[in-house]
Amino acid sequence: MSRRFLGHLAVAVIGLAVALWAIANLLNPSITCRGVPMAPGDTCSNAAGTKMQTYEDRLEALEFSTPVMVGAGVLVAAFGVGLGVAEVRRTGSSGRTRPDLPPAA
Repeated sequence: MSRRFLGHLAVAVIGLAVALWAIANLLNPSITCRGVPMAPGDTCSNAAGTKMQTYEDRLEALEFSTPVMVGAGVLVAAFGVGLGVAEVRRTGSSGRTRPDLPPAA
């Protein structure tokens, strides 16, 4: 295995990890206000005290962002797999560049 292939594999694993993290975070949400856990009915103001958010607002934001994070993670994973497949096709099973291919420009 070449270093490039391992790099592509790492990209795929990171993308999958992001998707799984987002799903796990949705299934077991930990809503906090500046590091302090919140419960239903709690409110949190920003540092300047100009905006107030409820626990429900923060939970809704988490639920809205989860599909975006899962989608981004899956896209990154697919990109890494695609790069890995292209690398294997380019180098063949020996890990060396195939002699029948023209040199890269």
